[in-house]
Amino acid sequence: MINIFKILKWVFLFFILIFLVKFTNKNILNQTIKIDYIGIQAKEKKFLTIEGVLKYIKDLLPNFDNLTLNDFSANELENLLNLHPCINKAEVYTDQNGNIGILVKQKKAVVRIKNKTDDYYLDEYGKKMKLCENYFPKLIVATGDINFTHHQVIFDFVSLISESNFWNAQISQIYFSEDDVFLIPTVGDHKVNIGDFSNISVKLGNLYEFYTKVISNKGWQTYSDINLKFNNQIICTKR
Repeated sequence: MINIFKILKWVFLFFILIFLVKFTNKNILNQTIKIDYIGIQAKEKKFLTIEGVLKYIKDLLPNFDNLTLNDFSANELENLLNLHPCINKAEVYTDQNGNIGILVKQKKAVVRIKNKTDDYYLDEYGKKMKLCENYFPKLIVATGDINFTHHQVIFDFVSLISESNFWNAQISQIYFSEDDVFLIPTVGDHKVNIGDFSNISVKLGNLYEFYTKVISNKGWQTYSDINLKFNNQIICTKR
């Protein structure tokens, strides 16, 4: 009789425990969510703002402030944030009190591309990046007859000259015209025809020699055109 009583007591306690767990879980899932933290990581000056991220979320999810934990999906919010033109990667965290933590990594543009129909950036991974509000980086601009097939060579070229203080400061524009590519310098009123990006390191080396040994003596306004498209030749047109 005593053993039966003990068994019934433990069964009763077990069901009480199950009830409390379910009740607690239900209350947790019915907690209204709220954003407790937004962190922004950037490799350069921050142009993304907490206010901008909040506005982006609430524009896409108008009922966000009324969502409960039961209705909220951290993965869904991460996917929406990753669609933002200025966000490289987003991570979303939650706790049992309905607090939401958000960490986003800001994108970095390396070149701006303008063609007849579009205006956009390539980011630090060579991927297309839309223009962003409050973001006006000083970048090399690629213009002319450009399409997506040119993205890789443009990105590779910009990556190459970014390693040189001289070329990074000297080249302001890349212009695609039919079968030829032109470099537009910051100093000097001339354009440089490189033909294409093949052997570009050699072409830049030859151009540097020309700048230091010829232009430095004759002056930056002497020539209107410098042609490097033919191997180991520099053909110049005087102004």
